[in-house]
Amino acid sequence: MKTIYLSEVKFEYNTISEIRKELTDRNIIFGYGCELGNGCKLGYGCKLGDMCKLGYGCELGDMCELGYMCELGDMCELGDMCELGDMCELGNGCKLGDKCKLGYRCKLGDGCELKKTPFYAIGIYKYQVTAYYNKNIAFIQLGCYLRTLKEWEEDFWNNKKEFPDDNSKNSKDRILAFETAKKWLTINK
Repeated sequence: MKTIYLSEVKFEYNTISEIRKELTDRNIIFGYGCELGNGCKLGYGCKLGDMCKLGYGCELGDMCELGYMCELGDMCELGDMCELGDMCELGNGCKLGDKCKLGYRCKLGDGCELKKTPFYAIGIYKYQVTAYYNKNIAFIQLGCYLRTLKEWEEDFWNNKKEFPDDNSKNSKDRILAFETAKKWLTINK
């Protein structure tokens, strides 16, 4: 006999067909190759993309959607209707409030708490842009670089090979993305 928690209900099953029926009844969809750690709780209507990995004790609220290859550390909690883009990584103990949306390849460290939807944009820069507060510390992600606002301000041109400070369209777009994220942080302090 195996056990899985669906919402607040403990469901015990012997065969894969039993669990498939229960998941269908609860409108829960698992992609190919998903792995759930012990004690995971999935709300009604959760959708996990292919190759997702949820650590021990994770809880997902109703209607959460995780994209392809998302990885959540132990004891993460996602509020109702959270959406994670492909390949997002959440460290241990992360807590996302209702309706949080994280874009493609977002990375949140251990213990991160997002009570309201973070800023997320595509189209103002050739990569994604994200800004949020975690425990009153401002973070900005430009492409794959996630750093505190302070770290960005101390060394903005941290990748001179790919993003030189040369007044080109790429460098101007990067500055625009950074300034837009900073403005959002100021408004949402």
